[in-house]
Amino acid sequence: MIKKKYIPTPIVEKKDRKKVKIVDKLEARRLSTTYIIWRFIVYLVGIQIRKFTGRSDVQKTATQLREIFEEFGGFWVKAGQLFALRNDLFPDEVCDELLKLQYQAVGFPFDMVRSTIESELGKPIEKIFEFFDEQPLAAASIGQVHRAVLRKKKKLIPVVVKIQRPGLAESFKRDLDLIKVLANVLMSLNIGSDLSLDEALAELEKTFREELDFRYEATSARRMKKTLKAHKIYTPKIYDKYSKRRVLVMEFIDGVLMADYIKTYQRDRAKARRWEDENDVDPKKVGESLYLSLLRQIYEDNLYHGDLHPGNIILLRKNKFVLIDLGSTGSLEKELRTSYLKYNKALSEGDFTRAADYIIRFAVDVPKVNISRARVEIAQATQTWADSSGLKGLSYKEKSLGGATAEFSQVLNRYGIPNNWSFLKVSRSLLTLDGSLQYLLPDFDYFKVSKKYNQQSERRALIQSLRPESMMASMNKFSEIFAEYNDLILPQLRQQTIPFELTVNRFALTLAVILRALSSVLVIGGFGTSYVFLYQQYFGIIQPINFEVVDEFVRQLPYIPYLEWVGILIAGGLTFRILLACANILERKEFGK
Repeated sequence: MIKKKYIPTPIVEKKDRKKVKIVDKLEARRLSTTYIIWRFIVYLVGIQIRKFTGRSDVQKTATQLREIFEEFGGFWVKAGQLFALRNDLFPDEVCDELLKLQYQAVGFPFDMVRSTIESELGKPIEKIFEFFDEQPLAAASIGQVHRAVLRKKKKLIPVVVKIQRPGLAESFKRDLDLIKVLANVLMSLNIGSDLSLDEALAELEKTFREELDFRYEATSARRMKKTLKAHKIYTPKIYDKYSKRRVLVMEFIDGVLMADYIKTYQRDRAKARRWEDENDVDPKKVGESLYLSLLRQIYEDNLYHGDLHPGNIILLRKNKFVLIDLGSTGSLEKELRTSYLKYNKALSEGDFTRAADYIIRFAVDVPKVNISRARVEIAQATQTWADSSGLKGLSYKEKSLGGATAEFSQVLNRYGIPNNWSFLKVSRSLLTLDGSLQYLLPDFDYFKVSKKYNQQSERRALIQSLRPESMMASMNKFSEIFAEYNDLILPQLRQQTIPFELTVNRFALTLAVILRALSSVLVIGGFGTSYVFLYQQYFGIIQPINFEVVDEFVRQLPYIPYLEWVGILIAGGLTFRILLACANILERKEFGK
């Protein structure tokens, strides 16, 4: 539960909130397939007419496309949000508009709410809740939410109940089937090949499964709550007993939506400033904490909130905040996450050539193009963003990471280099957060904030490596390696070096010489390994002796986390001792003299 001292004063009064419109009967299917196809044809013809008459308007084109997806509603909103990731193919205006897609659906009547809850939980609603507000707080394409008071072990707990929209599965399936047909037609005509439509369809099918079962969201919420506790960020408690496929019951958070704060800021900045003072809120601290937390979620936790728009952030007093709607989460495969971390580190350090290498590595099925030239152009484009991001008077977007993404995406598009959907999803999370940060951190400095994150991350890694459980895990791993050596390698050596006892064994002596030579090689290699370790973890120490030739080589090596470095160095030391020990054994009198 949120402590009372953190509950802020309201910024929008309840009486001023617009009520959700309720319709008595939900239409099974609002729009026909013919109408949807016709709507797209009219839209595309309109674009061509404007081009032909010399009145092209990218912003108008983008706004109309967003309005089409909002008109279609349902699963089309999810598809539009997915295509908003393709800033390497679509103009910035189009991607920005599609990122705004938040379909405001009409609400459905309370008798449908009651029927769904009682069907899922198997009890009359009055036996589960002490109070249930029949007027929904909000409604969207997935469902709607209501305030209620849960009876739990003779306690009364304020909660929010999320109920799935009746007929959603059928509606979503129709939309997805139509999207598949359109995508297959485009692929068969070899239109839009750069969109990687097959990957987009796979992503949509995954979204389809997860959106139709609230248990996915409940599981993600539990995992996120555990990881975000270390960030000192609160998330609502999920009441598992009452959370089923079509019903989700979670803790009610009495705070101020970031969306309401932004609306107030836009309409009455003085009122927003008064609210900040009343609740001891520093927008810059909140914005920086949000950004640092998202980076930590991506790079360290490997579980990040995938949809941090202003409606999913609740502000509290004293710069605290809560993240909600945890159904949209993401994670990265290990190799991609490591590459993304190194990309971010190279970018924050101003090493744009190395950053370009990782951008190309993110791509899937790179075509036969001049990669060397593309690499140079990506680095130059990113350098242009970096040089201009420090100028005063620029918009937030031009200074944010989205600006860098837009710059190098144009190069990727020009060379036909496709992007990785997982990389695009991470980028979307950061770009979505920009919707809040542009008001919280108008003077955002990517390099300053990223440097701060890298310092905090290294400190956390060092502390983690020094914890007893981490050291014990490392020692157990090394013990296993050593035991494997004794069980597998040493017996084989003995079999080869003991053909007779108490006799001269030239083979044993030769092997001893080889082992000593290997130990010498290991010592020399140890210096190189130590240099790479210091280069990746404590660059400032070796910077005075860092040469360009060596630097070019070391930069190509994969990044290794701090704890793994500890293991490598210890393993190297153990291997050195083992080689010497084996050489000493082989040189004993009974073996060689």
